[in-house]
Amino acid sequence: MSDVTTVRPEVTRAALEAAPPGRLKDDPILITFGMLKTFGGIRAVDIDHLEIERGTITAIIGPNGAGKTTLFNLLTGFDRPDRGAWRLDGRRLDGRAPHRVARLGMVRTFQLTKSLSRLTVLENMAVGAQTQRGERLERALLRWLWRGEEARVEARARELLDRFGIAHMADEQAGTLSGGQRKLLEMARALMAEPHLVMLDEPTAGVNPALTESLLEHMRALNARGVTVVFVEHNMDVVMDISDWVVVMAQGRILTEGPPEQVVANEEVIDAYLGRARDPAGGGEAGEANDV
Repeated sequence: MSDVTTVRPEVTRAALEAAPPGRLKDDPILITFGMLKTFGGIRAVDIDHLEIERGTITAIIGPNGAGKTTLFNLLTGFDRPDRGAWRLDGRRLDGRAPHRVARLGMVRTFQLTKSLSRLTVLENMAVGAQTQRGERLERALLRWLWRGEEARVEARARELLDRFGIAHMADEQAGTLSGGQRKLLEMARALMAEPHLVMLDEPTAGVNPALTESLLEHMRALNARGVTVVFVEHNMDVVMDISDWVVVMAQGRILTEGPPEQVVANEEVIDAYLGRARDPAGGGEAGEANDV
């Protein structure tokens, strides 16, 4: 397994096509195996094996209730599975709190943005920076210890805000931002942790077409800098436009995975989106479930 700071510069389409569903990828950054999460009698996530290839943009798609957001919650420590394990570059993440997962290099955004509305945009950005010495009580009064670090955090925050086109709102309360601007803020704040893997939960949901294109350009630019991107998306035009690899979920399971052109032509995928996914327990057809 490669070192956590190693970044694969490019992944060829041929290499991706050679990796069967659920099997080993050439250079996985994230490996998940034996993951189960139930809510009552519902198996929200039931995944034997899933790998995310380093350096790719991977879409996770599926009908409502497929378990996509639940999977994100499990992987990033916001929920606990009934069983299972997952590793980021060989480091086990299961059982770790979300902030510890972030420190190891995996961060996420939310479908419903989580900005701190009464803090300024710049203060929201500073919250995303990792391991700041001034946050510890015994050092908070010793300003000389963390003054330089604070200046570096602010400089990075302003650079990211400028990159995302919202630098002019740095001193505004985050609660005054539009929905689209909050999406940009959340993505920019995630980058304050200098992650190796970014997980975006429906980044274009409720966003107008112009801002959607802007978000996609930021995702491409992020990936070009060596960051692996995984995102949940319902808009198939977006998936086809930006994805290197697509994972399809249905009823908590991995239905199939592959290049986008291959996945959209798969009959099982078409059935799942039409609400005719096969019930793995009984073999019959099941209707579309509610969001999980």
